[in-house]
Amino acid sequence: MRIVDTRGQQCPAPILAAKKALKKVTNGESFEVLTDNQTSFNNLTRFLKDNKIQFSVKESDGIWTLTIQKEEDEIVQ
Repeated sequence: MRIVDTRGQQCPAPILAAKKALKKVTNGESFEVLTDNQTSFNNLTRFLKDNKIQFSVKESDGIWTLTIQKEEDEIVQ
């Protein structure tokens, strides 16, 4: 599984990295985005929800792992 490590980065870098990864993965494929910044986490989840992109979240020791699933009908803006 592809891992996009954005720990230590602030927005908009994590969102831009997630968008780039979404364009590279094929339909049905998933990848993880790691972030350790609360604001970046909030912005990432808002971006994913606004674009109706399926994801799940795990948090451990201040690091959020967002597992993102690309579906066929997603258009990333």
